[in-house]
Amino acid sequence: MAIKNILVAFNGTQSSEAAVSAAVLMHKKYNCHVTGILVHSGQREQLSANSWVPENVRETITAKVKEMEETVHDQFIAFAGNDIAADQVHWISLFGNADATVASYARMYDLTVVGRYDAIHGQEHLELHPEAIALKSGRPVLVVPRGHHPGQIRETAVVAWDGRRAAARAVMDAMQLLETKQKVSVVSVSDGTLRDALEGIDIKTALTRHGIDVARVKKPQSKQKTAQDILQHCEDVSAGLLVMGAYEHSPFRERIFGCNTHYILKNAQLPVLIAH
Repeated sequence: MAIKNILVAFNGTQSSEAAVSAAVLMHKKYNCHVTGILVHSGQREQLSANSWVPENVRETITAKVKEMEETVHDQFIAFAGNDIAADQVHWISLFGNADATVASYARMYDLTVVGRYDAIHGQEHLELHPEAIALKSGRPVLVVPRGHHPGQIRETAVVAWDGRRAAARAVMDAMQLLETKQKVSVVSVSDGTLRDALEGIDIKTALTRHGIDVARVKKPQSKQKTAQDILQHCEDVSAGLLVMGAYEHSPFRERIFGCNTHYILKNAQLPVLIAH
């Protein structure tokens, strides 16, 4: 089954613009619907708890929030509208916690596309955290780096494989994409975390049975971080997509003690599909 329904979390930042660009390319390949979503917890909705606010102040705040919503919507359409038929591009704008609300909507879509985290000073309520959305939604999230606007999709994908639960979940969640790739490189780094293959089947066999052209690569650990080795392999094979599991430990523990997920999402120069 091909990708047919994509959600794009859009807040007007450079990273979210890159997310729309990625979604447009996927639309051209899969002929899928693309829905942009803006979630904010602006001042207008908070006024109901403050009945003492003068009416003229309410009107001013409401007008400014509406202006912001329209500006972000126009920005989304500028990136997506010219390339997607009117009946296949959609827009949702609503009040709420950005990460939690996007995560709830993500459960209704084949894939959610989110730009790499961008800080928005003075408007933190608009900020999006891709890892949190993946963790809360239980759905795959494609994280697109800031400034990533290729003219076409690169048809080689890399799977970061250690045999653990999160990696297996990511592969299964990405199968609709992997089945359409010209080549998939499954890379493991011998850093002590790689699980032994099961008797009678391994990851290469499992993917090959889906008609995927698979190359299995096992790399010795270098002096670099495992995450650096994975990103270097992506560069070596000119990959257009990296698929990986997110957070085998808690996000706090992983950030403190070092984390492949966090490092890759911060430094990757290609879209990364994460699942938890």
